[in-house]
Amino acid sequence: MRLSIVLCSLALPWTAHVRAVDVLPSVTVTAGKVDQRRSDTVAAIVVGHEELIRQGERTLSDALKRLPGVTIGGTASGTAGGQIQLRGLGQGYTLVMLDGVPVPPGFSLDSLDPELVERVEIMRAATAQFSAQAIAGSVNIVLKKSGKRRERTVKLGASGSHGMPAGSATVQWSDKDGDLSYALAGTLAHTGRRGVLDEWNRAYDAAGSPTVLRHMPLTERVTSDAFELAPRLQWALAGEDSLAWQSLVTLRRVASRRQVVETAYLGGHTDYPHNDAAFSQDSGTVRSDLHWLRKLGQGASLDMKLGLDVNHRGSDYLFQGVSAAPGPANVRRVDAGVDELGAQTSGTYRRTLGAGHALAAGWDAGHRRRAEFRRERQLSPGGPPVLPDADYAATLRRLALFAQDEWDISARWSLSLGLRWETWRTASATGGADAVDVRAQVWSPVLHSLWKLAGKDQVRLAVTRTYKAPQIFQLIPRPYLNDNGNSPANPDNRGNPALRPELAWGLDAAYEYYPAGGAQGAMLGASASLRRIGDVMLDRLYQDHGRWVATPVNQGRAQVRGIELEAKLPLAALWAGAPALDLRANVARNWSTLDAVAGPDNRLDGQLPWSANLGADYRLSSKPLTVGGNLHYQGGGRWRESSQLLAWQGARRELDLYALWKFSDQLRLRVSGANLLRQPERARSLYADGAGSLLRTVDTGSYRTLRVMLEGSL
Repeated sequence: MRLSIVLCSLALPWTAHVRAVDVLPSVTVTAGKVDQRRSDTVAAIVVGHEELIRQGERTLSDALKRLPGVTIGGTASGTAGGQIQLRGLGQGYTLVMLDGVPVPPGFSLDSLDPELVERVEIMRAATAQFSAQAIAGSVNIVLKKSGKRRERTVKLGASGSHGMPAGSATVQWSDKDGDLSYALAGTLAHTGRRGVLDEWNRAYDAAGSPTVLRHMPLTERVTSDAFELAPRLQWALAGEDSLAWQSLVTLRRVASRRQVVETAYLGGHTDYPHNDAAFSQDSGTVRSDLHWLRKLGQGASLDMKLGLDVNHRGSDYLFQGVSAAPGPANVRRVDAGVDELGAQTSGTYRRTLGAGHALAAGWDAGHRRRAEFRRERQLSPGGPPVLPDADYAATLRRLALFAQDEWDISARWSLSLGLRWETWRTASATGGADAVDVRAQVWSPVLHSLWKLAGKDQVRLAVTRTYKAPQIFQLIPRPYLNDNGNSPANPDNRGNPALRPELAWGLDAAYEYYPAGGAQGAMLGASASLRRIGDVMLDRLYQDHGRWVATPVNQGRAQVRGIELEAKLPLAALWAGAPALDLRANVARNWSTLDAVAGPDNRLDGQLPWSANLGADYRLSSKPLTVGGNLHYQGGGRWRESSQLLAWQGARRELDLYALWKFSDQLRLRVSGANLLRQPERARSLYADGAGSLLRTVDTGSYRTLRVMLEGSL
């Protein structure tokens, strides 16, 4: 009880902190069950495996875009993307974890097959046991666990998009033998896509007269082959103890070819109006975790995890550019690679102090070593044949300690109070540049509260302290050059070792109503959020030896606001005899302002202002057939990156439909269509100063995808 009083005294003056991952126990949650979500003090959305694969998506990002408040970064469907965004914010504002461990930089949701995922946990506010690097919220992807029953499942799929074929094969194998349970999930997949980017560049002088008009259409062809394997073993030890070993092995090969044929109607050509680029990359990842749960008696337990991950990525890039003037072509070849080795350990001691009251404390530590090399050779008229190698090695060490008090004060009121201290150090040595050594620490108090009102209503409140740390490439003062067309709207990039982390206070409130007692997943909800962020990292644009360069710097404060509305209405839960129709809808509206950038449209990080989904599933009573679909909308708009630079992103609309035919309990056929509207996506950027202006417009095409999947159980 004394520790409880100490925690309250620490958390309440700062009005903040969190609840541990124990609020989301390792259970399989189906789409129709909301009991866990309703009773947890920490607001979370838990999406089970069946809901993730319902519409036959082959990427996790396509499945998650249907959830309230979730948007996916990247371009239109059919092109690369996979960066999850909460509150319309990405780029480090959203914490993404795999089995509770933050994923390394460069991780894409498109690299993980939904068939390997048991559930996804989305938390709108930070929690003590997870990292506080979650200003917008956090997403935890939980891999398949060992089954308590025998399962033998095989799935074969085929799809096509604009003449590019794709196929996949998935195997699920689980069983139990005495105290040992085991599971093996594996997938083999080939995908292909075409992309068309129609780019126009326009320039005007100070009087508004046009000086440049260029058309730069780009065509792209990408193929990808992937193999993923997720084995798991779990032993039931003496008493209620358990030991589990979970691994994930991923091998992937990506190849692409791009070609640009430029037409200059006014003002001359770029340096290389005709150019093409070939890119290939091989990558491999191995993750392995050992998880030990020890019951200590008197309501106490010790939960410990030890993990290791190894990542390798090697790529070859060949650029060939032909100048408008007679002469040899410019040929540039780049060999690059990244090797990462990470180790992490975490543990939670938990003890109950009576009915509805528990204390928890623990640690979370990690060490990561990253080495990157770049060998660039250039053959151009009058240029150096060999450019300096750009190698660096970086080490990231982190340590976090946390404690929390979870207390059901009454049958209607529960609190979760806690405090997390997190420190990290990033050190790197770069060839030809000064070494980087950055240290920082953050205290993160958190408060979560749940009030259950009379009847079927309840209210949530959370106050949090979170942060966003600079990524390694943002700290290292190494230039990243563009191949062609350097301009204020398309600059080179360079890191800044003086960057500081962004710190934020957050307030979240939500109202939830459960008609019919939440039967079959029925619920209505509304939530609102506010974030005040300090030391915001923004790009500073300048010229260096005639080239435009963007480098990140800390500039002032920002405010982020948002509201979300959500509805799940199975008609059978509302009245007897209703058709087996499940309706769902959600809409989110986001705002932000930057103190360092004059308005209007001074939004943070290109924040997406709108997202909405409207979906339905209908089970035919006369036939073993289920049909359904989802209409997804992501709103675009303008945002001002600086007083001179204005960007604009077009809206995105995607319609997905599916049909599932159950021939028997052992055999099913799933047919689906994605991106049926084929809406192109448009992006613009405008740079204007006293000397004139430059407008860059890019239209990205998209294509429909049709899929057929045969699913069988042995």
